[in-house]
Amino acid sequence: MSSRLVAGVAIALLALAVAATRHASPRPLAQKCGTNTYGVAAAPFWLAAADGVHLYALETGGGKVGVVLLHESPADLCGWLPFMPVLSRAGFRVLAFDFRGFGDSDRPQKTSDFLAYGPDIRAAVARLREQGAKRVFLIGASFGGVAALTYAPGLPVSGVVSFSGELAIPGTGLNAYAAVPHLRVPLLIVDARHDRYLPVPDALTLLRRADSKDKHIALYPGGFHGWDVVETAPYAARARARVLGWLRAHA
Repeated sequence: MSSRLVAGVAIALLALAVAATRHASPRPLAQKCGTNTYGVAAAPFWLAAADGVHLYALETGGGKVGVVLLHESPADLCGWLPFMPVLSRAGFRVLAFDFRGFGDSDRPQKTSDFLAYGPDIRAAVARLREQGAKRVFLIGASFGGVAALTYAPGLPVSGVVSFSGELAIPGTGLNAYAAVPHLRVPLLIVDARHDRYLPVPDALTLLRRADSKDKHIALYPGGFHGWDVVETAPYAARARARVLGWLRAHA
C-alpha cells in the first residue's frame, strides 16, 4: 500500500472519528446556554435533517398539539428557554433547535447546503408528529419568523406565529414577501410599533399579501423585537397570553 494511500485512509478514518465524536452526545443544556435553563430539564438530542445535517435540538412538554420554535440570528435555541416552559405548561409539546450553521448544529460547507433551512424545519415538524402531535404550529422570531413564513406553505403545519419576521433577508434565500401569497393556514404577526427591523407598514404588507383567510396582527408599544416581545418587554405577559390564546383557538 502506497504511503499516499495510507495517508488517505488515515485522514478518512480521522474524519469518521471526528464525525462520530461530533454526533455522539450533544453537550448538556446548562453547558451550552448557561446555568439558568428556566426550569427546562429535557436532555438535548441530535435531530437529523433529510440531507444528513445534524441539528442540536430540545423537546419539552406533551400533548397532541406541537409547537416548533425557530430562533433569531445571530443566536440559537437558548434564546427560547424563557418561553418554552410557558408553552409546555399550557399543554403544548415544544421543540426548539439550532438551525444549520448556528449554535451546536452542523455547518455544511457548500453554500446551497448551508442555506437549506427548509429541511431543518421539516425535520422538526416530522419529529413532533412522530411523538404524537396531531397539529403542529411554527413560531419564529426575527430570522426565524422569516424562515417560518418562507417555508410554511410547503409544510404540513396548522398555523404560523411570526415575532417581527422581516419581509426578506438578502443572501439567505429567506423571503417572506414572496412566500406568503401561498400561505393558507392561520397567521398571527406579532410586532412592536417602533420595531426598526419590521416597521408596521411592512408587517401590514405581509398580512395583506398572505392568502390565509384567518390572519391577524398584534401590535405593541416601543421598539422591542423578536422574542423580546414575549420575554423581556414590559407587556410580555400580555403578549404571551395573546399568543397562547391564539394557539388554543386554532388547536
